[in-house]
Amino acid sequence: MGRGLVRRLAKAGRRVMVADQHADRAEQVAAEAGADQPGTASGVPEEQALAADIVVLALWYPATVEFATANQSALAGKIVVDISNPLDESFTGLSLPPTTSGAEELAAALPNSRVVKAFNTVPAPTLFTGEVGGTTLDTFVAADDADAKAAVMDLLRDSGLRGLDAGALANSRLLERLTAFGIELGQRYGLGFDFGVKYLPTTDLSVQALHRWLRRRRAACGPARSPYLGPRPAGRTRWW
Repeated sequence: MGRGLVRRLAKAGRRVMVADQHADRAEQVAAEAGADQPGTASGVPEEQALAADIVVLALWYPATVEFATANQSALAGKIVVDISNPLDESFTGLSLPPTTSGAEELAAALPNSRVVKAFNTVPAPTLFTGEVGGTTLDTFVAADDADAKAAVMDLLRDSGLRGLDAGALANSRLLERLTAFGIELGQRYGLGFDFGVKYLPTTDLSVQALHRWLRRRRAACGPARSPYLGPRPAGRTRWW
């Protein structure tokens, strides 16, 4: 996953710092995945990577929680992106109960950080290429902090992935289960991990696009009709 993350973010023109227990491996990943991209990637010491405003943990669960617990102070005030899936030994089920998620467990370990779920539905091979069969992929972004979510959505701009607002961090439970199901389908159809998720339509689904659509609908429908449902009920002056 680390190589894919570096490639996507370097493609978006970002400066990416890569840290690993083995410094030479971090430098190798940065050099290979960041090659010939608009942005830059470099291997750095862990302390320098933790000083970034946005820290992406390319770790398996529960190593994410263990790392966060050990580095709670360094991660305080940071946006921390969780890409993990708490898969069981079969890779088609989850090791956590349906009442929580890997992202929520990470947030509990980092009470002074802003945790965002992203990238977890894109397997490592397709994260690196950014597409399957010529179709670019989506990644769902979930968080309880609106500003942190917006920062990660902005990070994805020009990365080759389309970021979709997936709502609250609790929706990570669904996103992690979706990945396990995707792996099950991949096993059944002999795809391995060469799959991804695309939400249709492929048009602009931003909040700004929704507002533009509503303005067009209101102009077309007139004041007596709802842009969604048709005739406005008698006495109704607001729709939300």
